[in-house]
Amino acid sequence: MTDEAQHLYMAGIYFTDGGPRRHHPFSPARLTLMSPLIYYLAAFGAYTVFIILLTGQSFAWKETKKSFYLGDMKVALFPTLATFCATWMSPLSLVGFGIWFYRSGYVAFWASVNGWMIGLLFFPFVVKRLRAARVTSLPEWLEKRYGDVRVRRLVALTMIFLYVIYLVIQFRAFGVVVSYMLEIPQGFAVTSLIYLFVLYTTFGGYLSVVRSDMLNLLLIILGVTVAAWFCLPEGFSFTAAREVFRAESAELSLNSFSLSEVFSAFAMMLVWGLGVATNLQYMIRIIACRSRREAYGMLTLSPYVVGWIYLCLTFFIMVCRLKYPLIGGLEETLAFAKLGQFLPPFAGMLLLVCVIAAAVSTANSQLLLAACSLCYDLLPLKKDESELRPFQEERFLFINRIAITVIASVALMLSHAGLPGYIKLGTISWTLVAIAYFYPLFTPGLIVKEILFAVLSLAIMLQFLLIFGFHIEPEYAMLIVLVGEWLVFMAAKFVRSKKCFAG
Repeated sequence: MTDEAQHLYMAGIYFTDGGPRRHHPFSPARLTLMSPLIYYLAAFGAYTVFIILLTGQSFAWKETKKSFYLGDMKVALFPTLATFCATWMSPLSLVGFGIWFYRSGYVAFWASVNGWMIGLLFFPFVVKRLRAARVTSLPEWLEKRYGDVRVRRLVALTMIFLYVIYLVIQFRAFGVVVSYMLEIPQGFAVTSLIYLFVLYTTFGGYLSVVRSDMLNLLLIILGVTVAAWFCLPEGFSFTAAREVFRAESAELSLNSFSLSEVFSAFAMMLVWGLGVATNLQYMIRIIACRSRREAYGMLTLSPYVVGWIYLCLTFFIMVCRLKYPLIGGLEETLAFAKLGQFLPPFAGMLLLVCVIAAAVSTANSQLLLAACSLCYDLLPLKKDESELRPFQEERFLFINRIAITVIASVALMLSHAGLPGYIKLGTISWTLVAIAYFYPLFTPGLIVKEILFAVLSLAIMLQFLLIFGFHIEPEYAMLIVLVGEWLVFMAAKFVRSKKCFAG
């Protein structure tokens, strides 16, 4: 038996004339090894215990909107860095990118990872502006900055829609991985465990999310690092790693792509770049950080953390492409889980656990933001002057928790509805974020306040029309809409200047 065949056999895979097969974990051939199922059960049990212990400490007796949504703006640098990076690494970033790269090569890297990293360059320009406003949400910031409550409600409604759609990615990935690990039906896995993990970590508010994200980020880093280290059949070495990069470069250079593929990748890169730059998840972490200096520190350190994760994940997928080209047209998460079979059992277990951690870390953040958009921005409660303030806060936060449960339930149902894959859903979501926030956040001098509501309303409706009516890809539709927004604002500025000059 060759070294490569022995490595695959130890991972539970052997070959017949019909192709690769996975022998039963309790067959005589594996009596000397621990079953992968035992690894999975132990890991899942440990993760459950740690999540409960960590987040249980965040449930406070006295809560306010500010503490529930922002942790009282007293979160230190490293916890903020952890929740920033953990929220970044969703199943879209791990599974969606990983399988896209596995099937398409470098075009996936240039279109997605480059875009995500480019988005980081925009954040330093809004730190001062966001923290000076002293707001609880980004829709509230829009109202204060541009003086129109209609803009706040429009954007809040849009955020609820896109977060529900994006939550489908998290729940689908969570259900598939847990079903695969524990050998239980996917419907039962996603339903029971979403309510255990996601709702529990979200009910404690922002501090609970931060505490769970510290564990989730550690597991994500550990999972991809171990996968990169153990993926080579002959064992990791820098010489072998260099050969992998060299072989992949020779097989798939950028010169092998057509002009249309290059343009499509560029458009997708803009989607992810602008989507990251205007993403509420990251803006909230800038606002919630303890000081402006620590917010800048978080933005300085985060590229190194995120970059390491992408480096390890990309190397692992490269090795799978070169050494184990066996995975067919499976669903994305299941295909990613199957790639883990080429690792030793404990390494495959850590890779799958890191997908669970990525799903939980992103889902609880998005649920918190969706509830904020619904209860704080779109449908705020009227104040009862006869009710004491502590009871007002308690009633408001109770309704928030009900909203979190309802939103999670809707997303859970949609996760079984046969919606498109991760990349398509993510693209639809983040194009809407860019359309709603890019110009108001980064070019305030361009905005004409009197027409902002009308422009954003028409832009969002046009984006839906182009995607679902004319079936234009979301990234191309976004470019059309953003150009249209810019032209309208420029025309309005020109007309205003003419009137001022004539007056």
